[in-house]
Amino acid sequence: MIKGKYFIILFLIAVAGVAGFWWTKNNSSERSVDNSETAGGTPTSAGVAKPATNYPQIIGNFLVTNKEICKENNKPIVYFFGSATCPHCVWEKPIAQKVFGEFKDYISYHENYDSNREGDVFQKYSDINPGYIPFLILGCKYARVGAGESLGKTDEESKILEEEALKAILCKITDGKPSAICNPLKDKTSEIK
Repeated sequence: MIKGKYFIILFLIAVAGVAGFWWTKNNSSERSVDNSETAGGTPTSAGVAKPATNYPQIIGNFLVTNKEICKENNKPIVYFFGSATCPHCVWEKPIAQKVFGEFKDYISYHENYDSNREGDVFQKYSDINPGYIPFLILGCKYARVGAGESLGKTDEESKILEEEALKAILCKITDGKPSAICNPLKDKTSEIK
């Protein structure tokens, strides 16, 4: 009788272990993440979420979504979501601010740094981003999870390539304005869908 009780206990432990393994496997995220953080600032295990398979990728690892260009006061809307506790956001912020400042008369810039004032916008892109930062949305059509830190072989090269990517996409959504910035980037802009 005692052997039967031990057998039942061992059997139940084994079943619980298999059930726990199965539950964990089926409830873990299918996206891989690299050195990113969640919107709440909690570190995750990895910096850029895998792109949604149905969206093509363009310059700067931005995805071309199926959304229409959105505007506010007849200017394309640009969103930046980040946090001071996120090292990738800290890397991205000065570059984004510099580039977006150069387009200030042609875009409507919404910075959500250490705030979630526009969480509804963030939520509209849940098919691309399960909640990681930094997150950039350019004109609602182009979006990227993560910073441009890995675009080049060095940090300086990455900064140059990130600026170029942001400017090229902004030139696309502003119809080539300002021309002083956009004319030299016509080749890059013409490659953007």
